[in-house]
Order: sequence, then structure tokens, then C-alpha cells
Amino acid sequence: MAATADALRGTALDQLQSEDQARLFDVIDQLRSQGVGRLLGEEGLPQLIVCGDQSSGKSSVLEGLTKVRFPTKSKLCTTFATEVKLRRGFKTEMRARIKAGFSRKEDDKKRLDKFDESFSSLDELPALIDSARECMRETTGASANAYFEDVLQVRISGPSLTPLTIVDLPGLIHFPNEDQSDKDVDFVSNLVQSYMKQQNSIILAVISAHNDRSNQIVLKHAQKIVPDGNRTLGIITKPDTLPPESEKEQEYLDLAQNRKIEFEYGWHVVRNRNYETRDSTNEERDRVEIEFFETSAWADLPPSEVGLGIDTLRQKLNKMLLNHIRLSLPSIEEKLHSQIKESEVQQQKLGKSRETVEDQKKYLDAICDRFRDLTADALGGIYSRNTFFNDDEPYIDGYEKRLRAVVRNRNDKFAKKMHKKGHKWEITDDNERESGNRSSLLPNPELISRTKFLEKVVSRLAYINRGCELSGTPNVQLITSLFHEQSMPWEEIATLHLESVWEAVETFLETVLNHLTDERTYNGLIYYVVDPIMESRRKEVKNKLQELLTPYKHYEPINIDPQFSCIISALQQNKGTEGTTEASKNQCSAKKNENPLFSVPGSDSNDKHAYSYAVDVMEAYYKAAITIFINNVAILAIEQCLLRGLPGILSTTISDMDAETLKVIASESEVVKSKRIQLEKKLEILRGGLDTIRKINPRGKSVISLSFTGSSFCPTLYFPKAGVGLIIVSGINSIMILALTSSRNPKISCLYFKTLIH
Repeated sequence: MAATADALRGTALDQLQSEDQARLFDVIDQLRSQGVGRLLGEEGLPQLIVCGDQSSGKSSVLEGLTKVRFPTKSKLCTTFATEVKLRRGFKTEMRARIKAGFSRKEDDKKRLDKFDESFSSLDELPALIDSARECMRETTGASANAYFEDVLQVRISGPSLTPLTIVDLPGLIHFPNEDQSDKDVDFVSNLVQSYMKQQNSIILAVISAHNDRSNQIVLKHAQKIVPDGNRTLGIITKPDTLPPESEKEQEYLDLAQNRKIEFEYGWHVVRNRNYETRDSTNEERDRVEIEFFETSAWADLPPSEVGLGIDTLRQKLNKMLLNHIRLSLPSIEEKLHSQIKESEVQQQKLGKSRETVEDQKKYLDAICDRFRDLTADALGGIYSRNTFFNDDEPYIDGYEKRLRAVVRNRNDKFAKKMHKKGHKWEITDDNERESGNRSSLLPNPELISRTKFLEKVVSRLAYINRGCELSGTPNVQLITSLFHEQSMPWEEIATLHLESVWEAVETFLETVLNHLTDERTYNGLIYYVVDPIMESRRKEVKNKLQELLTPYKHYEPINIDPQFSCIISALQQNKGTEGTTEASKNQCSAKKNENPLFSVPGSDSNDKHAYSYAVDVMEAYYKAAITIFINNVAILAIEQCLLRGLPGILSTTISDMDAETLKVIASESEVVKSKRIQLEKKLEILRGGLDTIRKINPRGKSVISLSFTGSSFCPTLYFPKAGVGLIIVSGINSIMILALTSSRNPKISCLYFKTLIH
């Protein structure tokens, strides 16, 4: 049965909204009507959780706030969470359903899902809660006091309701008894703490003045989970049970003034019905409460520090809820900005509608211009001019966009690898130890002593390269053969390097086009432009490498550097003493040498001197040649063949395209047309939402009425610009101005304080 439009008018639920809140929620409704309500989200809506020990008066507080009678039978406690969700709607509607607990069997879940009741008056809510309890107990055989992880969700909507959730939770149990087991104690504790941990929960920590403060578990949980107390309001019930002028009364008077346990919203004191007055009307209940606070020690407390009575509690909650929503506006505005920016990027990718060939060419020309600029900046190492390069994590996510950095870093690695692994043999002095093969992706040079190198390698090459040279003089062919073999790894290392740089360029081009175009255009440009050009350049680079290798693979070494002969002389002088000693040894033991190459005619010590000289010349030439080769690969292969003219590859190719190819690349599918329309609508909605927020929050300014402790202490929070804030606190007798250095993680310092009444 649907509720009537007047069902909530004048009720306490309707009164949980001030005039300021009404204006603010009108704005929020406007945002929802504009289609950006999801930015507010259910999680962002405030949630009041009423929690406390058993018999602390939780349900009575809830009843006093809402004027709705919750079950408060003396022998029947709250055994499951009840979420009363208040939402704004065009019409008044009240419905209740059960959300089955996680551990329920599928059959039970289906049965509980069928519990879906509508009601027309808040007076029906107590009976509905009892009905839900019986539904949960059904088929389980549980007792009347059994606890359930199921949640009763009551949704009440109306034109003037504050959008929040009020949660009534089971009371915390101190010790197990005949009706409540150890399992029940843990269940309730975990349930209450799970709600406390939710960031949108404002904790109403209810304690009974009838019991010792130190024994009330709810305070321990609240202090542990929210140690700074920034979303906790303490509520003291049953103040009428305190003996007048007793130590216990004084203890609670001090507690209420935020002296013992500090909460940001301070403390509030309410007097609920007791057993004798359980049947009194709401009006009688409120009258008795007012009389009690006017005639007891509580009347002496300053109202700026302590809130007294259910009516002032309702006013305080009004301000707390208003703060919660208004403080979320900057984050909503930030989300709107972010989504507008993201949508504009997507819209730019899609471009304007392009039905004709001329429209398609204009669309591609615009892409060419932006592609040229981005690619030129990437090659020039200019990364600060465009946000395309400024990723939050450039070392992880955006590095491939910085093409010049990628190429330079890979060139450096190539040079190091050439110097480390570009030679076939690592020729060492005779006193250095040789080592075996070392594991690596590329083979390491063979470590060999100079003596063994002369015996095993040079003598073999000399034997097969003998010409018309005089005995003891160097053979040019021997030097050539030694160099050709020593430089054999160059080709493999250079090939791997060029392939690596080619892949980096290809990745960059794909990344740029993905940034600039939609999927259809991206695929077309990759297929018709990028792939053919990159394959052509790959072949060009491979051919260039063979050209660069030809002098070192097929021709005699040539060096016209006038310093080259000086380098040879220096090498000879350094090895002079060693050479003489070695020659003497060889001369004395020539007949004993087991190497047949050293036993052939002409293999005397003079020839060995020539072999050693040939090695020196080869090593000197190798050092000069490898530097030239490395530079040639970087300049003539990579820069000239791979990177040359890269910014203009699109415009050059597209200018020669026929109309049919242009249509394939630049025409838009029905999906793209539909997406453009959706984006235009989305941007209109987002900009409208942003404009709506700016009307109440111009230039990032936010004025927020807060109530921390009492009923008349009302600071105002003012943000003249992002990250800078002023808090103007006006009390009954004083005014204070505070500086807020950060609106997200507030750090407050006092700038000004003045007493108004002396």
C-alpha cells in the first residue's frame, strides 16, 4: 500500500532537515536530475549508526529522534541490524525488505528475498520489525533472542527528506549468559565494529548513566576505530538515575563537557522514557525531559559546551549532516572536472561529424598536425610542452612516449654491449687467469692469454695466409683475418639493437595514434600508413647495417689517422721487454715446441715477432674501428634511416590517398556516431552539474555551519581558494579566527581571538 503525500509531513523524520539543508539538497536533486547523481553515490551519503551496550537506551534515542516506536520490550532485545534509509523522492513511499546474510543457504536467501512489504504510516514500523524477525527465524528453529546477520532495510522516500541512513544495531554484550553465548558476544561486537569502520558513518555512541563509564564497551570500540573522534558524537542516557550531587553525577557532568573523553562533535544528554512512563505520548516524554534539565544540575552547564534534550540533538544532527554533504561538494566538483576533461579528450579523438570526403580529409589533416607536433617534441626531447608526455608515473607508464629518451638510452646500452661483447677474444697478459664460458644471452668473449693466442690462433691464420712477404715482416692478410674474426659479434649485437629501436619507434607511433584517434581511424592509419612505412624502414635499416659492416667484413683495414702509427709504437714499447724475454725463451725451446705450425720452415723467432706485431696492429685498429661503427649505427642507421622525417609520415602519405582509402580510414561507423551523440549529452550534463555547484560554491568557496559540542557554538568554514581556509568561530561571549592550511588534512592555528563581554 503506497503512503500518502502527507504521511511524513510534520514528523520528526521530516524535521531532520533545516532550511539550509533543504536548499543544499535541492542542488543535489538538480545534479541527479542532470544525470550526475552517481557522483554522489550511496557511499557518500551520511549514515547515522546508533550503537551502545545492551540496555543503554539506543532504541529509545532512535525513537526520540524519529518519533517512531522501535521495539523496546524488556525481554526482547535488538537482534539484527535495521537500516532506515531516508531518500528524497517526488512521492512519499515506504517499503521494507530483508537483505539475507552471507552465510544463508540459497533456499533461505530466496525465501528472505520475498519479504518485501510496503506500509503507509510510520506507526506500522514496529510491527513490521517484529514480522521481519519472525521471517528470519522461520525454518531455523532459533529462539526469540537469536542473532541474525540478515539486515532489515527500510526505505522511506519523500519530497523533503534528508538523504541519510539511520542504523539501529544490537546492543554490545559484556558476558555470555543463558540466553546469549560466546558466539553471540563476538557476533555483535564484529557487527558493530564493521559499521563503525565505514567512512560515511557518523557514530552515535550511546552510554547509560546508570552504569559505570569505564565498563561501557562502545566507548572502547569508538576510541579504537576512530581515535581522533572526528566522526563520533557521544550520547548520555538515563541521567535521571544519577543520585543528585553524587560523585557519579559529577563524573558524568565532566564527561558531558568533553573533558574525560573527547569527541569532535562532543557529547549530548537525553532523558528517555523509563519503565513507569513507557506508555506516555511523545509530547509527554518531551515535556518531562525539558522539566528534568531545567531543575537538575545539568541546567548549570553552558549550552555552548553541552547539548541537552532530544530537540537540540535533532538540531545538532541537522548541522552534522549538512556538513557531511557540503564537505563532499569539493570532491564532487573535482570529479566533474576530471570527467569533463576525460570526455573532451574522447570527443577530440572522434572529431566533428564527417560525412563527405572533404570532412574526412579535414579530420585527418587535424590528426596529422597534432601527430607532427607530438612526434617532433618526442624526437627533440621536449616533454614539458604537452600533457601527453606528463604521466603521473613516467618511469612505469609513460616512458615509451619519450622517444628521444628511449633511443638514447638504448644507444648507450648498445655501446656498452659492443665494448663488452663485441670482440670474439679477450686477449689477456700471460699472468692473468683464463676462464670458461660465462652464461649470457649473447656469448661472452673467449678469455685467452697472449701466448696461447699467438700459438693457437695467430699461427694458424699465419700458416694459411702466407704470401710474398719477407721472413719476419708483417703480413697484411694476417692482420685482416685477425680483425675479421675478432669483430664477428658486431653484426648480431647491432641487429638486435636496431630491432629494439625499431620496435620502440613502432610502439611510440601506435601510442600517439591511440591518443589522437578513435579505434576505427587508428586501425586504418596503422594498416595503410604506419605498417607499410615501418616495414620499409626496417628493410632500409637492415640494408644500411650491411653497408656499414661491409668494410669490416670484406675489406682490408684502412686507417688514415696520423696518430695511428704512434699508437702502434707505444704498444711496441710497452711490450718491448716482454717481447725480448719471450723471444729468448722461444729460441731456446723451438725444437721442443709441440705445435706443428711452429715446426714448419720459416717459423723462427723473427716470424713470431711479426705475429705479435700483427696482434698489436689488429688491437689498435679494432679500438678505432669499433667507435666509428657504433657512431655510424646510431647516426647513419637509426637517425638517417629510421627517425628521419618521422613527424611528417602521416601528412605525406595522406595527401596522396584516393577518396576510397580516405573513406575507409576516416569515415565513421554508426557506433562512432552514437558515441559522439552520447559524449555531447554527457558533456552537457557534466557542465550543467559543474555550473550548478559553482552557483553555491563560487571560486572554490565553501561556507559551512558546524556544531561541535553545544547547541550555540557555531563555527563557519570559509575557503577563499583551494587548500587555504579560514574558520570563523562565534560563540556567545567571544569570536575567534583560525587558519586552515589544508582542507583535506586540516591543520588549524589560531590567528585572532577576542572576548566580547568582560
